[in-house]
Amino acid sequence: MKKFQAVVALFLLSGCGTVFSGTQQNVTVNTNVPEAKVYVNGMPMCSTPCAIDLNRSNTNVTLILKKDGYEDTVFVLKSQWNPITIINLSSVYSWTTDFVSGGVWRYSPDSVYVEMDKKDMTKAETEQSRKKSQIRRFVLFNFSALKSGNKEHLTSLSVLTGLKTDRLSELMKSASDEIDAADKIVLIAG
Repeated sequence: MKKFQAVVALFLLSGCGTVFSGTQQNVTVNTNVPEAKVYVNGMPMCSTPCAIDLNRSNTNVTLILKKDGYEDTVFVLKSQWNPITIINLSSVYSWTTDFVSGGVWRYSPDSVYVEMDKKDMTKAETEQSRKKSQIRRFVLFNFSALKSGNKEHLTSLSVLTGLKTDRLSELMKSASDEIDAADKIVLIAG
């Protein structure tokens, strides 16, 4: 009976957000420029590609990416309600635990890919960079549909890149992940 009471007490006092999500969140950061320095709220953390463990809280986190010869780029991770905490409806103590530990919050997105532009680009270089960025974003956001051969997505990417859908389908199938796919397509569509 004491074991049962201990389990019930533990359940009532634990926060579901904290138990299932933890008090920290791992966020991966990557960019089109290798070895860009990543600053979190002004503090140097790592160089791309890398992963950062962030303490969960209700405040947004500002990432700044820097590299010599490139414009500093700012990305804001938004703090959002952690949906797993809905299970906390069982107890006010669970809510308290999650609010104190930060488990009630999560950052979105949990994987960041940032395009950095060279300093002092010409108008033509800026336009080329925007085009590559547009292609890269499309591939990154629609990777699973493209990889599965979705005709609508492949046709849209074909219009964007000027490449035939068959060629795009081959490139998607040979890609190991979304970043690899984006890199391959941008290189060929150039």
